[in-house]
Amino acid sequence: MPQRRPRQPRERQEDHPTRLQIIEVAAEVLKKAGIGGFHVDDVLAATGLTRGAVYHHFDGVDDLVESALLAIFTEGVGANIALVQDLMTSASTAAEFRAGVLHANAIYTHNTALREVRILRAQALGATADASRMAAALAHAQQRLTDAYVAMITEAQQRGWVRAEISPEALAVFIQAYSFGVILDDVSERHITPEAWAQIIGEFFNNTVFPSND
Repeated sequence: MPQRRPRQPRERQEDHPTRLQIIEVAAEVLKKAGIGGFHVDDVLAATGLTRGAVYHHFDGVDDLVESALLAIFTEGVGANIALVQDLMTSASTAAEFRAGVLHANAIYTHNTALREVRILRAQALGATADASRMAAALAHAQQRLTDAYVAMITEAQQRGWVRAEISPEALAVFIQAYSFGVILDDVSERHITPEAWAQIIGEFFNNTVFPSND
């Protein structure tokens, strides 16, 4: 009897239309229900696909959830990059740039609808501990956002809108760090007011980032 060749692992088609559709639907389910309330049946109902069709593109529920988390994280990165680029395009004076930065911070902290999405983005980062593939994808998306912030800060420094002695790379990471810091409040028993958070960040920018003679 001829020997059976070992089965080769299935090669995943990352850009297959059905896979992308499933990820999009799963991401929306996660945004509404969170990881604890996520059920594959909700994805099946929304897509009209069978369980077998879904698992043809994913290695299991964990793989599907991780892929959806990555999509949510990448979506957030894209939105932030668009905001950064729009800010530099629309501002023509230091006052307009300062107002735009503080306004963007106020919107982020006041938008309670983003609370679940912020938590999911943090969980996406946490999920990289056991998933090197996801870690690499997140690292790439994160670097794109950091690079966009660095470009904005560098251009603002050239225009005299940000203090020249500040490291663009350090400030880019700091902006993202305090943005994620809101998540600590999201998961606390008692929440600070959005006004209090926006005020302390505004004071930091006014006293540390923006030149005092503009």
